[in-house]
Amino acid sequence: MTTFLGRHSEADDHLEQLRWLGHDVRVVSGGHDKASVLEAFATGLELPDWFGHNWDALVDALRDLDSRRGVPIELVWDHAADLREQDRDAYDTVVEILEQVADERDDLNVTVVTR
Repeated sequence: MTTFLGRHSEADDHLEQLRWLGHDVRVVSGGHDKASVLEAFATGLELPDWFGHNWDALVDALRDLDSRRGVPIELVWDHAADLREQDRDAYDTVVEILEQVADERDDLNVTVVTR
């Protein structure tokens, strides 16, 4: 499942609610082009050294992402508006990847925050 929150939504309240529910909340922040968004995912999710900083590697890394506590993972891509405004194709690709992997996994939910 993918949730989209915009600039005027209560994104911080949403994140706090997920944490309160006991979910494993992972936040990836920003990115203004393909390289910086891939680096944001690598850093924010503490991806392994084998992560190749390309779209296929992101799919593989998200498929292999383990929950730290054995509870659902709530992957939050925050501050996604910059990429959407500056490189719409890259933004659409990231959203497609997130939705694809979320559809494949029962333990992964995605929130995209465009602020």
